[in-house]
Amino acid sequence: MTYFNIILVLAGYALFVPVLWQLGNLFVKRVVDLAVDGKILPETEGEETPPAKVERELKAGRVIGLLERVLLVVGLVWGNWQILAAVIALKSVTRYKDLDKRLNAEYFLIGSLSSIIWAIVVAIMIVAYDREFGFGVLPHALLDTSK
Repeated sequence: MTYFNIILVLAGYALFVPVLWQLGNLFVKRVVDLAVDGKILPETEGEETPPAKVERELKAGRVIGLLERVLLVVGLVWGNWQILAAVIALKSVTRYKDLDKRLNAEYFLIGSLSSIIWAIVVAIMIVAYDREFGFGVLPHALLDTSK
């Protein structure tokens, strides 16, 4: 394999970063917007949420979503399904108080499930790329149909 081919293969792997991050954020945002019309409940009934606070929460949610998807992809690619359970448990524990309100619970669940779905799709794409075009260094358990 020439240096040029190695650079092309590495560039292919690197393309999954914006797919996981940017397209993942867009996908999750679109799914949540379709499901709950983009409404986020204030902390308490009748309280107005300042736009700056909502924006900070949305940015934090995007970063959390990215980290969540990275962990999930790593776990899925390496066949470590316990990471999926750990991510869901961690998110549930940290958001337990917010889940009292129905819309927040639905927003959380829709966002989490769409993020998990995106991570699964990207993990399958990464493993397929590695198998067909890459270096063949990743376990191919996600695509193994011989079982």
